[in-house]
Amino acid sequence: MKVLRGKDLLRVELEGSEQVWAMKTTLDIPKKHVLYAEWCEVFDEWKKWEVRLPGTYAPGILAAGSFWTEDGWDFLYISHPKGFTNPVARQVLHIETDMKRYRRYVLSMEHSEAQKVLTWMNRR
Repeated sequence: MKVLRGKDLLRVELEGSEQVWAMKTTLDIPKKHVLYAEWCEVFDEWKKWEVRLPGTYAPGILAAGSFWTEDGWDFLYISHPKGFTNPVARQVLHIETDMKRYRRYVLSMEHSEAQKVLTWMNRR
């Protein structure tokens, strides 16, 4: 996964097999639509039941793609999620937006890379 930071746009480019599992190649997140972003050592904020449409979920291995909740669409690319119904993810960048598709992004990422994204988001 490559994360590119433009002036007003964050672009996440999935590579190789990531594209197959997530059924997506590129995600564009306009800065003006970002409500909140944080890097989480542990992420377990699954408030509503999620349905994978389309994507991949293999507990302990991978959660990737589009997931529908009662709150709207999420995009996940999480390595090694623990648990079946309420998974726990480790070391992820969590981004909340006001967009219809997607309202939330949860991406496995090293802290150093996530910090670059958070610095970019805080620049006006």
